[in-house]
Amino acid sequence: MNDLVRQYVRSLLEAPFVAEQARLLRAQELARSGRRVVQDSRTSATGWELRDWLTGALVARGDDGPAGLRAALAGAYHADDLYAEDPGADPAAPGLPVSLGRAIEEWVFAPSTPDDDVATVAGWPVRKVREHR
Repeated sequence: MNDLVRQYVRSLLEAPFVAEQARLLRAQELARSGRRVVQDSRTSATGWELRDWLTGALVARGDDGPAGLRAALAGAYHADDLYAEDPGADPAAPGLPVSLGRAIEEWVFAPSTPDDDVATVAGWPVRKVREHR
């Protein structure tokens, strides 16, 4: 198997894990600088909660609708913003034509593509491919 294709398939499969690790490191960096990274959830038509994204600890709770939630978010860093910062979400494949890269990506993630086939190209055990798909 062409090493470039094999490495690209591996990069595609690993990309979500690499991105999640980068988000975790960024959240930890923000926390060390004194910023709290939070995730919000609606508990009712007007109720909401804020939880620390790293620990899951309850930070704030209210029953005053979107206005109260916006006020509670002031000064906090929303965990969803960590996704917007992700510059390396798409794996690069130097030397691989862009159109071929797209075709490989579609093939790797197509439900009709057997894990065994992807494992053969990636050079990984089938179990590892299943964990990453």
